[in-house]
Amino acid sequence: MVAYSKIVVAGGGIIGNSISYYLAKRHSIPCTIIDPVGIAPAASGKAGGFLAKDWSDGSPIQELQRRSFDLHAEQAEHLGAGKIDYRRLECIAVVCDERSGGGAKPAGKKLEGVEWADMNAVGSRMMGGADTIAQVHPKKLCNAMWEYSQEAVGSKLIVGKVVEAISNDDGSICGVKLEDGTIVDADALVVACGPWTDAAKTWFGSEIGAKIPRMTGVKYHSILIPSPRVLSQAVFFSGYGDPEVYPRPDGDAYITGFPDAATIVTESPGEEE
Repeated sequence: MVAYSKIVVAGGGIIGNSISYYLAKRHSIPCTIIDPVGIAPAASGKAGGFLAKDWSDGSPIQELQRRSFDLHAEQAEHLGAGKIDYRRLECIAVVCDERSGGGAKPAGKKLEGVEWADMNAVGSRMMGGADTIAQVHPKKLCNAMWEYSQEAVGSKLIVGKVVEAISNDDGSICGVKLEDGTIVDADALVVACGPWTDAAKTWFGSEIGAKIPRMTGVKYHSILIPSPRVLSQAVFFSGYGDPEVYPRPDGDAYITGFPDAATIVTESPGEEE
């Protein structure tokens, strides 16, 4: 790590902030984040923040997901759980009968202990308890990680758009050029642009650009609805379009679902529909 003293991270989302945070926390190394808008302006600040430890068990990303779950718990301890709205909760699946015309709240063992059971709910099953389910507020997490990076080692944020990676004759990075013509010195460049990574193909020569994989994005539609009480169960509904509901400790209910097909994202960060 000591070989690099001018690290530039292109992208101010969760990946860019995580890199900055761990450079500061584990290596006492500052970096410069460059983003067209600022910290977590797009999906990294608008996601649901739902965390499941073991839902990828048996897949190639099993250990990655388990490690990610544990790291979020460590971040909550270090940054403050209240500051990032981190908490453990339950997750439950609720089946609804769309054919029913409504009526009184259902009763019975199948729905016992279900906070979200209401009209037309006909059954449920537990998907995870507090030992394997948690949540965090993505925007608050990104802000807290960035605040730590700034205060601990003096990391900097530049609001701008990278248009070119500048290289030495041996191919090593020596800087980046921004859209306004500004040159930022760098001896390492990390591309952390999420679904906008495709744009980075033009920053490098054709040989390197061709090696950057095509990156697509999947748009999920979401809304925030205030709840009269703070709930502690995330719910995956079956019926009525299969929405997912993540109640937050501030009383908001984050409701999401209905994903679009994967596509190349053409909207600017922070301006997605």
